Amino acid sequence: MYNELFDKTQEQLNTMAEPVRRFNNVTLDHMAKLVDYQISMFRGYSEVAIEQMRAMQTVHDPKSLEAYLKAQGEAAKSLSEKLARDTSELVELHRGYSQEVQKLGEESLATVTRLHPEQDKASASRKSA
Repeated sequence: MYNELFDKTQEQLNTMAEPVRRFNNVTLDHMAKLVDYQISMFRGYSEVAIEQMRAMQTVHDPKSLEAYLKAQGEAAKSLSEKLARDTSELVELHRGYSQEVQKLGEESLATVTRLHPEQDKASASRKSA
């Protein structure tokens, strides 16, 4: 008798803990993607900055200054486009995470409702009152 009660309790605990485990896995995966993305962005922007510093070293006379300033305008345009792409990618990364978390929340609610249907009925009767 106690073994059945213990087994049922253990099964319910495992069922309740599974959504938490899945949420942790989704969150850890998202964090890893985010860190990789940030490292990639840092590397890309650092390369741009280093290129610009190297280009500045080529300025020795008015003609090279003019060429440098022209290149700066192009570099600013390129950097602005890169920033827009990076921002868009970051938004999509967060949107995907948000959708996964929302899906897990809905699944968790369904699990809790399945395990405790009497609470769901009580909640529904309170809402209608």
